[in-house]
Formats: sequence, C-alpha cells, structure tokens
Amino acid sequence: MTEDLIRRWADGRSFERGQAYFAQGRVRRLAADGVAVTATVDGTRTYRVRLRVTAAGLDGECSCPYGADGMFCKHCVATGLAWLGKGHVIDTPPDAPEKITDEALRGFLERRDPGWLAAELLRAAEADPLLRARLEVAAGADVRYAFDDRDLRERLEDAIEIDDYVSYGEAYSHFNRVEDVLHGVTELIVEGFTDTAIELTEYAMELIEASAGYVDDSNGEVGGALATAQRIHLDACTAGRPDPVALADRLVDRALSSDYEVFLDALPGYAEVLGESGMARYRERVEAAWRALPPRRPGVYGDGRFAVTYLMERLAECEGGTDALIEVLARDVTSGYDVLRIAHKLAGDGRDEEALAWIQRGLDDFDGGDQLRDLGAECLLRLGRREEAVRLRWANFEENPSLADYQALRAAAAEDFPAWRERALTLLGVQPAMVEHHVGVRYLQSAGHSVLVEILMWEGDADGAWQAAQRGGCHQDLWLRVARARATTHPADALPVLRRAAERLIEEKNRSSYQQAAELLAESEALSDRCGRSEDFRAYLVGLRAAHKPKRALREELDRARLPGG
Repeated sequence: MTEDLIRRWADGRSFERGQAYFAQGRVRRLAADGVAVTATVDGTRTYRVRLRVTAAGLDGECSCPYGADGMFCKHCVATGLAWLGKGHVIDTPPDAPEKITDEALRGFLERRDPGWLAAELLRAAEADPLLRARLEVAAGADVRYAFDDRDLRERLEDAIEIDDYVSYGEAYSHFNRVEDVLHGVTELIVEGFTDTAIELTEYAMELIEASAGYVDDSNGEVGGALATAQRIHLDACTAGRPDPVALADRLVDRALSSDYEVFLDALPGYAEVLGESGMARYRERVEAAWRALPPRRPGVYGDGRFAVTYLMERLAECEGGTDALIEVLARDVTSGYDVLRIAHKLAGDGRDEEALAWIQRGLDDFDGGDQLRDLGAECLLRLGRREEAVRLRWANFEENPSLADYQALRAAAAEDFPAWRERALTLLGVQPAMVEHHVGVRYLQSAGHSVLVEILMWEGDADGAWQAAQRGGCHQDLWLRVARARATTHPADALPVLRRAAERLIEEKNRSSYQQAAELLAESEALSDRCGRSEDFRAYLVGLRAAHKPKRALREELDRARLPGG
C-alpha cells in the first residue's frame, strides 16, 4: 500500500479531490485489518468505503454513486491516504466483537413486531428525504411529487450562490463543493425520481450562470460545473423520459439565452430522448430562429446569430448529414473561413473534388487563402495530382515564408524537391537584412534572414545557418541557437553573440532578466576557457560589473553564478 498505488488506480481529478478530503479531515471511523481497511467519509452525505490490497493492485468499494459504477472515487482516495497516514495501524481494539452479518440482522428484523419496524423506519426517514420518498412511492404516492427537494435545493443554493467574490485560488475548492452537491442529484436518478433530478439540475445551471460573474474563472471551473450539470440532466432525461415537446422548448430557450453555451451541443445526445415529437418541436423552434436572422454582414459579430447558427448546424448535421450541414453553411458565405469550414467537411467525408471546387471559390472571392491552399494541397495529394498540390504549397511559402511551409513544400514535392529547395533558398537569400529599432528597453526586429537560418538549422547545416545569420541577421532567440551550434567547432565565434544577448537582458532591468543574463555569461565563461581567452573574459566581467554597479540585483545574480570580478 503506497501513495503511488492509490494514484495509479484513481483518475487525476479524483486523486486531487481525495487529497483535499483527506486534508480536511473528512475520513472517520478508520478500521484497518491486515490488507484491508474500512472507513466512513463525509461528502454530500456520509459514504462507506472499503479498500483491499490484492495481488492485482487495489480494490476499492464506496457507497457513493461514482463508486457504485465501479470507479475508484475520491472517497476511496481519501481513505487510502488516511490509511497511509495511520501507518496501517488497526484502529479497532484487538478484542472487538465480530459484526452482525446481514443475514443475522435480517433474521432479527423479520422477528420484530411490525409496529416497531414502522416506528424505526419513520424515524430514519425523518433524517433521509430520499428514504421517505421511496417509502411514500411504495405506499402509492406519485413518484413525480414524492421527493421533498427543499433540503437539496437549499444545499444547491448554499454551495453555488456567492456572497462576495471567489478568487482564482478559491475557485477550485468552491466548485468542488458545487460538484459534490450536484452528484447528490444523481442518487435521485438511481431511485427513480427523474423529474425532480431534471428540475434541480436546470435550477443548478441557472444558479451557476447567475453567480459566474463573481468568480475568477481563469481555469474554466464554471464551464466544468455546467458540463457536470448537463451530463446529469441528460442522464435524468434518458432514465425518466420527460414530456418531449416541453423539453425541446427548454433546451432551445436555454441555448439561445445562455452566456455559457448551455445546451448548445444538445444534439445528437438528446435526439433519442426527444423522439419524433420532441425533435419536430426542436426543429420548428431552431428553424424559425434561423429564418428570422438578418442577412449576415462581413466583419459584424455579437449580433446574437452565433447560437442560432450553431444550433441550426448541429440540427442539420444530426438529421441530414454532410449535405444538410453544407446547405446551412452555404447560406451565409462572407469570408474565406466560411468556405474553409465547408471544404473541411467535404474533405473529411472523402469528397475531395467537391472540396476543391469550394476552395477555388474561396481563393477567387476572398483574401487570406493560406489555410484554403493547405487544405487544397491535401485534397490534391489524395487525388494523385501532386504537381498542382506543389504549386499551392509554393504559393503559401512565397506569400509568407516559414519553416512549416517549407516542410510542407518538401513533403508535397517528394523527389522533385531539390529544384524547389533551390528556388526557396534563393527567394529567402534576397530578403533584406534585419534592421533593429531600439524602443525603450525592447528591440523590434524585422525578420531578416530568420526563416533561411531556421530552415538551414532544421536541415542540419549549422555552418550555412551561421553564414546566413552573419549576412542577413535573424531573431535573437535564433541567434542563440545558431551560436551554440557554431560553438561546437568555433567557440570564439559564439562569444560575441552570447555577450550581446546578456547585455540586452541586463537592459530590461528586472530580476528574471538578470538571472538569464548571468546564465548566458556563465556559458560564455566556459567557451572562453575552451578557446584560451579566460583573462579576456575576466576583464570583460570586471568592466561589466563596473558599468552596472548600482544594480544590486544584477550583482547578486552574477555572484550566484560564481562569475569573476565580484
């Protein structure tokens, strides 16, 4: 039994949440016996956990809904960590009496007076609304109204509603509590109270959206909680089969009004639940909203059309496949991106000729065709039209040279690449040299021969890359790569490059830059030793320290790097 064993059996999120539960002291009544342990863990309610180390690994059982599905849940993780924390000590006294078995307890209960049993059940039901509801249904109550959801509704409100503000550091714990209560709703589904589960999850989504503005959601916790609620909602609808027309209306209403894309991806997941009548209503609502949209204007966003268009696209694809989706997409083609989406869908379905026709339309009608040409080249290569594909790849490279486009050109040209390579390097070789402009402490640089240098480095031609950088310049980070490659055979050549980079970092005047500068200078010292210039380097450092004497933080970083002159 080790922490690593627990980590291997739990998924990452369950392990993190289990750690939090353990740290919060939620594990109680821990009892270990040899290779097994039992405990109770306080979560949405109190859950019973049993762990056992086996030859195959770690066997965990928990009474929570997640554990009931056979998963190694956060309660199992917390119990395992508590077991480790106890050093596997047996909490139960050695002479503790044996527990009564289920069979023995059943026999005892069967011999009790019915009145006593009824009193005990009613007393238990007072503290457990779900048990109360199950008993009422067994007694003939309508399952739709038997469960008293006031307590669970209040717990949702307590967990979700925010009095002040939830910072980034607090968001994770806050939404852990939210998801704990949401998982409590899943118990209603298991027991057949699906209408109540549907109502509560929709209420929870309203609360989450209403509170989202008071949360630093940099890590996307709001979306995660909404996704959990939507999964539970779909499970409840699948198990309970609510009124399909009313459900369709709610799905469309929430999708069109939500700021967090709630139910935007309802299809195809809800298609079976909605059935014929629900899908008919869903289609009626979405198509009506789509027809009511004004004509699209290029460059105009935020007019409310995104949600409507997205719903229409999902509906079309769900019911009519690619052709229906393209019919929707083709209604509002106002940019090359619109064309690209259509072409991508056709190409994904193996309809390359049709995709190429749309790509040509996009290239003729709109600017910015690099992605269209990329996709066009892929289609042409699949069709065996290599020469046309190479021309598209070349057009991309010629328009905006980059290493990625050079690599794509090489892949397309195959055995014909040497001629295209010469053409590409000639194009890059006549690019103007880099010009630097000093603005404050930052350097704005033109590209110079950066792409040429990058390509030669990728091809393993370090000498050619060095010559290109010397002739036409390149970006600073690339200079360092080239210099380090050059240093393997010509360490003296690399020294000025490393020194210039260090001096630029020093001009930025912050601790992080000083630390990086010291690292570069330490690297320069090693190169100086290799080429017999140790004294020159020492003199350089003495002068550098003198020039920047007021910079205490720089001095500290130079000393920390054990550089001379201190």
